[in-house]
Amino acid sequence: MKKCNKCKKSLDYSKFAKNRTQKDGYENYCKSCKNEYNKQNYGDKFTKAYLKKRGYGIYKIENIITGEFYIGKGWLNERKVDHFTKLKAQKHTNRYLQESYNKVNHEQLEFSVLEKCKPELGSYKERYYIIEAYLKQQKKLLNQHVTLRWEN
Repeated sequence: MKKCNKCKKSLDYSKFAKNRTQKDGYENYCKSCKNEYNKQNYGDKFTKAYLKKRGYGIYKIENIITGEFYIGKGWLNERKVDHFTKLKAQKHTNRYLQESYNKVNHEQLEFSVLEKCKPELGSYKERYYIIEAYLKQQKKLLNQHVTLRWEN
């Protein structure tokens, strides 16, 4: 049991977020108090506005040392944050991109926007860039599944 510094309730440790900088390894505020604090002070500014700030489009993550690259689509800031967070935690689902990341430090991976587009066109545009890259530089493309067929 741990006591929340905000609501003063004694709660189970599962009600607290982990924080390895604290002596006991958990935050001083319970998750519900922390969420309430974040809503009052930040609202949805960070989660919605920041992550969608740069818009939707097609992006490339390139290892500038080896020349290997990954092409994807999505809300640009959101995808950048998601990819680099998972890569740093060694939990990225694309093992080829993870291996490329592990070869160099994170500053040598470059996130660049290939094209901004509407979300409904994202899949077509992404497929176009992946096929073009596959035909030109097959050995450098880190996308796991490449479909060379245009499907409706």
